[in-house]
Amino acid sequence: MTNKDGAGFARLAEAVAAAPGDLARLDAPDRPLDSAEGHRLYLRYLTIGLELFIDYGDPVWPAFHSKTRDGVRKFAGDSPGQLYDAALVSFGHEYVVSGSMAETEFIEFSLYAGDLTGLNASPRRMIASVTEQDLDLDDDGSFELRLDARGGRNALRMEPDANSISVRRYLRDPLRDRPRPLSIRRTTPAPPREPLTSEDLAVGTEKAIGFARFNTRVWAEWAHRERSQRLNVLEAMPDAGDIHTPAGHGYLTGYWSLEPGQALTIEFTPDPDGYWSLVPMNFWMESFEWRFGDRVHATSFDTSPNRDGVVRLVLAEQDPGLAGHDWLATQGHLEGMIALRHARSAGPIPPVTTAVVRIP
Repeated sequence: MTNKDGAGFARLAEAVAAAPGDLARLDAPDRPLDSAEGHRLYLRYLTIGLELFIDYGDPVWPAFHSKTRDGVRKFAGDSPGQLYDAALVSFGHEYVVSGSMAETEFIEFSLYAGDLTGLNASPRRMIASVTEQDLDLDDDGSFELRLDARGGRNALRMEPDANSISVRRYLRDPLRDRPRPLSIRRTTPAPPREPLTSEDLAVGTEKAIGFARFNTRVWAEWAHRERSQRLNVLEAMPDAGDIHTPAGHGYLTGYWSLEPGQALTIEFTPDPDGYWSLVPMNFWMESFEWRFGDRVHATSFDTSPNRDGVVRLVLAEQDPGLAGHDWLATQGHLEGMIALRHARSAGPIPPVTTAVVRIP
């Protein structure tokens, strides 16, 4: 082993040592829980970057990976009711994605340009998208989707700046549903697979460091903007197409903040035929821990409107026992981001009414 082989490790050690100072400059809430979650977030983002740029970083040999994982790792406003998979692609090649709709309610394929590393100067944009409404399925629910320059049915049309595909799957019950694995394969010829080099490892590590720093900072800045503009309200999220959101979705976002003994009530009248999900988060835009029994988010699959058609939710540390309201637990948090997703509906996003109330 040479000193050259250890260059990436030295940079990684420097980055980890500098992370507490970088996090302190982001002006997160000054509470032990928020601080600990921020440091954990940096480590999570670092692991995402290392996987992305070392293990899954070659579009000639693509494979799906997930920034979120098994309800443990979180990323940038994740929803517990969704699975997120992504793979790198290149315009110089063609690909086929294979999968199944088994135990999956909805699916979205999005082809993007640019990335969220902070290292790529090319503009971020969506190039093409397909949902289950556009897919031809086999009798057993399986499908194949092409990525090429021709486009057409069951295809995403590649353009020269295309560099990634994201697949979002929506589950009725994330604790019970077990969707089938996705796969992606290149269908065009490729040169022989090259062995790993010290330079590859160093470059991948540097990109991973950039990814962790960029995403930790950019989403904290997003939370600060929301806190200054949308405190305890949900309003339409500006979306210029540069944050890799899916097509056909509308978002209302805001920032919730409560004192001990307070709760936030949330009311809206959804389209009965559409899909919605409401996800409270911490300051770092991570959904709360949902695997062990606490109800921390709500969707159109698991929440019924009242007789007047209104969905009523209440966000609080303890169940306030408000009649007609479904309680969402905050798990020790006093503030953070919140988002309402709205899709599969021809109508507009329903307005949301909120109020801070004292818990009896």
